[in-house]
Amino acid sequence: MDTFRYLVRFLYRIRWYLVILPLIALIVAWFLTRNMDRIYNTNTTIYTGMITGYNLEGGSGIAGGNSQTNINNLMLIITTDNTIHEVALRLFARCMMYGNPEKDNNYISAEHFRELNKSVPASVKALINHNNESATYSNLKAYEKPTPDNYIFGILNHHPYFGIDNITARIKVLQLNNSDIIDIGYSANDAGIAYNTLDILNDVFARQYQQIRFGETNNVIKFFEREVARLYRILTNAENDLINYNISKRIINYGEQTKQLTVLDAQHQMSDNEQLMNYTTTKALMDYLERQLGNRAQVIRSNRDFTNKVRDVSRLNSRISNLQLMSSEGSGNDIESQLELAKAQKELQDVTNSIKQLTKDIEASMYSTETGVKASSMIGSWLEQVLLHEKTKAQMQAQDIMRARLDKQILYYSPIGATLDRKDRHIGFIEGNYMEMLRALNTARLRQRNLQMTTATLRVLNPPMFPLNAQPTNRLMILLGAFMLTFMLTALYFLIIELLDRTLRDRMRSERITKIPVMGCFPKDSNLRYRRYNKTIADMSLRQLSKTLLPHFKTGQQNVLNLLSTDAANGKSYLAQELENYWISIGLQVRRLTYDEDFLAEDSRYIMAKDIKDICPDIQPNEIAIIEYPNLNDHSITPALLNLGTVNLLVTRANRTWKDVDQKALKELQGQLDNKDSLFMYLTESSRYAVEEFVGQLPPYTKFKNFVYRISQLGLTATENSRAV
Repeated sequence: MDTFRYLVRFLYRIRWYLVILPLIALIVAWFLTRNMDRIYNTNTTIYTGMITGYNLEGGSGIAGGNSQTNINNLMLIITTDNTIHEVALRLFARCMMYGNPEKDNNYISAEHFRELNKSVPASVKALINHNNESATYSNLKAYEKPTPDNYIFGILNHHPYFGIDNITARIKVLQLNNSDIIDIGYSANDAGIAYNTLDILNDVFARQYQQIRFGETNNVIKFFEREVARLYRILTNAENDLINYNISKRIINYGEQTKQLTVLDAQHQMSDNEQLMNYTTTKALMDYLERQLGNRAQVIRSNRDFTNKVRDVSRLNSRISNLQLMSSEGSGNDIESQLELAKAQKELQDVTNSIKQLTKDIEASMYSTETGVKASSMIGSWLEQVLLHEKTKAQMQAQDIMRARLDKQILYYSPIGATLDRKDRHIGFIEGNYMEMLRALNTARLRQRNLQMTTATLRVLNPPMFPLNAQPTNRLMILLGAFMLTFMLTALYFLIIELLDRTLRDRMRSERITKIPVMGCFPKDSNLRYRRYNKTIADMSLRQLSKTLLPHFKTGQQNVLNLLSTDAANGKSYLAQELENYWISIGLQVRRLTYDEDFLAEDSRYIMAKDIKDICPDIQPNEIAIIEYPNLNDHSITPALLNLGTVNLLVTRANRTWKDVDQKALKELQGQLDNKDSLFMYLTESSRYAVEEFVGQLPPYTKFKNFVYRISQLGLTATENSRAV
């Protein structure tokens, strides 16, 4: 409770600061805000169709990407520098075209237009086409250059209405409850500026959005169209190259053609094996029979006619073999080949018969009939093997020829196959790319059409309205804030001082700093309206001190009041004299002793004193001794004298700082006292509120003073005594 009361008294003490300083701040704030702009707000709502709208791809929302992302992108487009730049330039053009310096209109107020028109140079005014807003915009855009001396560039950076940053800062874009609808708000201190800014913004950002969406898709479509055309040319050239290659290599059906070669090769392999076996067999039999016949075979072989006949047989066999191979491969005219083959076979038969007859004739002419009969059968077998050997040899020769032709064809077709595969792979790769690009082109065209349909759903639900009424200003809050802030800062300032200040000032501060009880306070003289009450208030304080001291004195013993101080000019002498006079006036026996008058501070009697009679031999037991001692910081006091004191009163000024040296002297003093409860502090030069704490309410006693005092004592519900007035 003491802390609370101290806080209340603290606030009461600085009451005038808490009233005057906030009032000054309030007046200053009122003066500064007297011409405060009034703000006009306007809004527009736009339906996007990006979440719930239908598209050609069979889903809901706008085509291409996440719906929420698309809405966020749309909201960002609204506040991009490119969009705001166009809005600002068009707004300036519109204000210059339609502004009226004499009358407010729906574009700009007369006051603001006069300010604007005054700052616009003649060269810029010449660009204004009052009949065509688009032409004016084009002229201003062409005039704008990013240089410090360019007027258009300057206002687009710094003007409160046309500055890009200023416009962006006042635009508020919100998505309403995660829906397809966005709300755009704008505020300005000019109703026409607010309305036209938002009206222009609706048109500009919708066009910007379409250009971005369609421009992006158009570029993609152009790319795919170029790629499709390029791949088609490459594919056509590759196909033509394949055709020309097939023509040059006489390829109709490579698979079937190579399949026939494979079959022929297999047939030739089998035929070669068979003929080789026949050749080997006939050769072995022929050699065996020649060994059996001995020189008979040699004689027959050496016959010229026989040799010629055998050569004819070999020739005819070769021809027949070739004709048979050609017939089996299907080459040449079938009828002619068959006739020629039959002719050759007949010739072969004739020659064969002729050889057989010649062999018989040779045998008959060289050997006897009896011997010839025995060998004729073996010679026939030998001749048969000779003819068969020649036939096999002729077939093998024909087979070799055909093998060579077949190998040549295989060598011819082998690289063709690899080349055809490579060309087919190349065509397939190009065709695959071509089809992918064609599908991508169709997808992009579908997307473009989808964007055309979905973007068309971007429409204004609620166009901006011209704001007729300004928004309530926050001037009252500013004034209140200035008052309260100053109040709190003032209180905080004095509170910090209060916590850090070591000025004694009043009872609570003194007791907190010195840790010894305060017996009372003596007021300082007032030089203002309370000066006529100085004597009354002093008497009240003196009586309070006397009333407090007398209960400590005992009858039948020497009562001593020691008046102490840590330094000079604290009022000990005045207080001692006033107490003496007052106690004498009420009939008490008082002896006042003062250092340097009644005793010397450097006198040995004082320094070695054990009793009061050592410094005042004639003092009577019934007398109250008021002893004024020298300053503790300058002289010491013997413990014997201190302990003689019934009350030791430390007198000090309330308006002084309690220094470390004072605290040190007080600590030494307390160390000398046997009865520490006899030590008290008394404050002089005190303020009224400090004195009132001990003596009660001080004069004058007016109703207002009574009320203030009652409140200071927390008598919140008390009733005043009318006799106190």
